[in-house]
Amino acid sequence: MPHVIVESDASQPERDPSDLFSFSVETIDLLALLSFGYAEPFGSQHQLTRFVRRLRQKHSIDITPLMTFYDRDVTDAEDLANLDAAWQPAAALSTTLQATLTALGDDRETAALLDGFDQLHTLLPELSAMADWAAAREARIRLSFSMDPPAADQASGSNDANGDPVQQ
Repeated sequence: MPHVIVESDASQPERDPSDLFSFSVETIDLLALLSFGYAEPFGSQHQLTRFVRRLRQKHSIDITPLMTFYDRDVTDAEDLANLDAAWQPAAALSTTLQATLTALGDDRETAALLDGFDQLHTLLPELSAMADWAAAREARIRLSFSMDPPAADQASGSNDANGDPVQQ
C-alpha cells in the first residue's frame, strides 16, 4: 500500500537522516492530502485541494512546508537530488501544522472538507508532534512517499510521534 515516510536528522551528530517516525494508522489519507494539495495551484477542485486552498486563503497559512515532499522510490540522479531537496527545517512544518490544527478546531467549514478522509484527524496531529519533536532539536525533517508496501522491518529503529523508539 502506498504510504508516507517521515524522517528527521535530529539525533545524528553529523545530521545523517536516519530518524524514522511511525504513524499509528495507515497514511493513505495523508498521501492523498499531500497529492491533492500539491495540485492546488493548478486549479484542482477535489475536496482536499479545497481544504488546502481554504487553509491558504481564509486562514492565511503558509502551506508550502506541508507540500514539500518527494517520491522515495528514486530511479535516477535527478530523483535523488529532488528527494534530497525535500529536507526542510522542522520548525516550518511545525508552524504550518499547528496553524492547520487550529483552523480545524475553529472552523467547521474547513473541518468538513476532510469528510471521508477520517484518518487525517489522527495523522495531522501525529505529524505535528513529529515536526514539533524535530523542531525542538533544531533539526530538519523530510516527507516522502512510496507506492510500494512498507518493508516488514520498517518499524525497527523507528520513532513514534513523540520521538520515542517504537517497541516491537
